[in-house]
Amino acid sequence: MDGKKVRGVLVWLVLAGVMGSCASAPRAPPSPGPGTGTGGSGEGGLSRRERQEFYHLPQGNELLWLAVLRALPNRGTLEGRVNGFQSFLDEPERFGLLADPDNPEGLPVGMALVPASERQPAARVGVNCAACHVGEFHYRGARVRVDGAPGLLSMEDFNREAVEVMSRTLAERTRLLDFLQRLALHLPGQKRGGPVDAARLQAAYPDTDLTPDGDSSAQEKLVAQVEWYCGSQTPSPCAPPTLGPEPERVREFDEQLTQYVHELSQKQVRTVPDAIRLLRGHLLYFMRLGKLKFGTYAGPGRVDAFGVARGVLFGPRAAGVLVSPVSFPCLWEFQTQPWLHWDGNTNAMMERNIGQALGMGATVDPKTFASSVLPRNLAELERLSRKIESPRWPGDVFGRLDPARIERGGQLFARECQSCHGPTGSVVPLTEVRTDGNRARSFGAEVEGLPFPSALQDLLARVKQRAYAREGMKAEEIQPLDPGLIYWRAPEGYVARPLGGVWATPPYLHNGSVPTLWHLLQPASARPARFPVGQQEYDPERVGYVTEVSGTPRFVFDVSMPGNGNAGHEYGTSLSDEEKRDLLEYLKSL
Repeated sequence: MDGKKVRGVLVWLVLAGVMGSCASAPRAPPSPGPGTGTGGSGEGGLSRRERQEFYHLPQGNELLWLAVLRALPNRGTLEGRVNGFQSFLDEPERFGLLADPDNPEGLPVGMALVPASERQPAARVGVNCAACHVGEFHYRGARVRVDGAPGLLSMEDFNREAVEVMSRTLAERTRLLDFLQRLALHLPGQKRGGPVDAARLQAAYPDTDLTPDGDSSAQEKLVAQVEWYCGSQTPSPCAPPTLGPEPERVREFDEQLTQYVHELSQKQVRTVPDAIRLLRGHLLYFMRLGKLKFGTYAGPGRVDAFGVARGVLFGPRAAGVLVSPVSFPCLWEFQTQPWLHWDGNTNAMMERNIGQALGMGATVDPKTFASSVLPRNLAELERLSRKIESPRWPGDVFGRLDPARIERGGQLFARECQSCHGPTGSVVPLTEVRTDGNRARSFGAEVEGLPFPSALQDLLARVKQRAYAREGMKAEEIQPLDPGLIYWRAPEGYVARPLGGVWATPPYLHNGSVPTLWHLLQPASARPARFPVGQQEYDPERVGYVTEVSGTPRFVFDVSMPGNGNAGHEYGTSLSDEEKRDLLEYLKSL
């Protein structure tokens, strides 16, 4: 694949979760309950230090200024639904991000930080793999956090709110002025907290004259500066950017985005116009997916990973309408498996991880394949992921298991399930498993005359080699990171993986179309056609998330939507209810 086939100067897979599967601090919830993934001496496989690395280690996609996100209001603040000011980073649970009380910057699980340095004037943040691969389950007031379990992050909610609040902040002068004053408290070298007086404003924007004089106060000078800059051109440099489907409009948008990455991300804020351009650049970043068409929204805990990759790499025509969202998988099962992803489409661990970093916002120049990905950090995240152990059933929270049921259930498992869900997973063809085939079929679709697996492999291999060379990685470092022969393929089926810790991986099937294991043991016609997704309340009897919630659910899963089908996998459906309970008890014990 040559550089001409990839759109734009920079390839952007912005905050889409590709390969999937971040002054104010989040309000910490009650501490997670006992049972899994929360111990201090390696419970769940990770020590406290390793857990913090897994939660916050940068991948190379950290382009968002922490100061901007702290100065930016959230939707609740804009709509007047909260008292006082809440930043975009407050209450990360609304996006499905989990609070991390141990993080000194107050960042949620899965948000990585690169501190300010001589080479990088401002602290920057991005999202890493823990944002999608740490789960939490609530039951009767207790919380069980599980490292490596599927999370409930909704990147669509994250992106939509970011675009909304940034657009409104730019478009409304009062909000823009408020933002510029809050930003003054968070820019590098500024003291957090306290009032924004004239001295602090001048220190934040040293090359703009904001010193009070006999005619104007610092605030009045700030207003005048904003009015001058925003009215200096047509269209206004303060107007939210637009992104239409026309090739010329897309090219213009990409050029602006590239300028943001290469210029604003490398310089300090010295003037009020610098700060406004910085905010506009962040909005460009979040708008990049605007030209893709989503026929089925993923919602919490899912993403149409490769559909987005096709669209951003090869244009919206190649992507078509995206209708193949899949659930975030658990991590502990991959330690012994030769093939990755739901359909076992690759054995290339490092290329997969580079793709994931690109999917979370890293950049790559398609002419040179130079990227911002950090291969050593990706290798460390992989090492930490492989240490995560299959979680034990938290009997002290969810209830003790019944040994007699476990014994009977083990016999049923050997009869009904073992042949597929053995120690090493194998691909079960769509014709046999009969589950929704959108995801498996879409990966093999051609783009610009090439099968997508081939086109993707070529790009990722080039990015990988360039990243290794940039970091000066030696052969002995590289050798353990990849198999001898690398494959990307489209097998048109799904991998039947081992079921250790399956209790911690709801909802079920590759697309999350079945809320509990109990429902999975029913005929497809008896499974819920619609159910809430995004809540964390757990049902220990049916093994999965509860299917009835009070109030308005975050998201309603509708199996009639393309890619959301809940048919197939009708194994064990002929068992009696008592036998199903025995089988579930055994599955809890794995």
